[in-house]
Amino acid sequence: MALNGDLATMGLEDIFQWLAVGKKTGVLELRGPLHTKRVGFHEGRVTSIWSSDPREYLGQYLLAFNRITEEQLREALATQEDENQLLGRILINRQLVTEAEIRRIVQLKVEEGIFDCFLWQAGGFEFHDGASLGQKSMLISLDVTGIVLEGARRLDEWKRIREFIKGGDAVPAAVPEAIADQLPLASEDADVLARVDGIKTLDQLVIEMRAPEFKVHKLIFDLKERGMIRLVLAGGNLGDNASLQLQRARALVEKQKLQEAQEELKRVLQDQPLHQDASKMMMVVKDMLEEKKVDLDMIPELAMSLEELMHVNLGPNEAFLATRVNGLWTVRDILTIAPFDQEECLGIFSKLLKRGVLKDTKAGGPEASAGQGYGLR
Repeated sequence: MALNGDLATMGLEDIFQWLAVGKKTGVLELRGPLHTKRVGFHEGRVTSIWSSDPREYLGQYLLAFNRITEEQLREALATQEDENQLLGRILINRQLVTEAEIRRIVQLKVEEGIFDCFLWQAGGFEFHDGASLGQKSMLISLDVTGIVLEGARRLDEWKRIREFIKGGDAVPAAVPEAIADQLPLASEDADVLARVDGIKTLDQLVIEMRAPEFKVHKLIFDLKERGMIRLVLAGGNLGDNASLQLQRARALVEKQKLQEAQEELKRVLQDQPLHQDASKMMMVVKDMLEEKKVDLDMIPELAMSLEELMHVNLGPNEAFLATRVNGLWTVRDILTIAPFDQEECLGIFSKLLKRGVLKDTKAGGPEASAGQGYGLR
């Protein structure tokens, strides 16, 4: 029996229970506003997940838990490409992590990837009976009941959070007096409070901490409830995700149908002029249409001092990439550790080069080099 449809008419809870009760083996494909995920099932139990969202790659989770450094991740990914080994196995062989740690983080990665789908406001699904993900991965076996209960709980909590924190553009600030009264702090609370400065948005904190969006919003919400954080801005100016229009635009970009993608994005921005994701993608499409190529093997350098860079108006993703430029890593190297899409990274590099924030160490500059251009995941 085939199963496909719209998440608005058949929720994830019902889909997962159908697969569990029927002890189905196959792949459940979930298509959200921006990303696609595929969940592997064996006899009604969850075994693995694949996601198009770079924030959900295993390497990003390992960085978030401070188990490896960015340099160690870059080197391991280079080895993985050469030797076609599992990333976790490479890191275990190098004695950077234990097998128990990898298994624990892989399970967390699978769970968090699924829980995130419960928060989607729109999307589609299709179950491919008998299919497999067709990728090397460390398989696990998770009971669906626990996943469904936690997913439903998070959805309820997300609705509560959104009553006070309207969007990722919300700006939190610490309340020192309240913090002093509640010392000592839990490590997670101390970590997020150390990053809150009354200027950074929640979107910036998500990138800095490499943590799931729900987790960061929940931490801020709980600290606000305890009086240790106040909101300078409640956010919400970016609006909700523009249904599946962005997914269609991304698919058009991947197929190099740039004019059609641009028209799709124009429709999104006409309804929601401040939509952050649509604006970012539009920037990338415009750069691609102008045929501004960025060589993946280029070694970028800062065209200014770090002190001068602090005074440049950069977005959170721009700041992330600019601060990873060290005069040694190529663009390709930096892409391997970035927690967002390759096409967005390349668009940002192009923009930073044109603005004079970065410079190309190769003679002739980025536009004269015979690079590979905008490769898409």
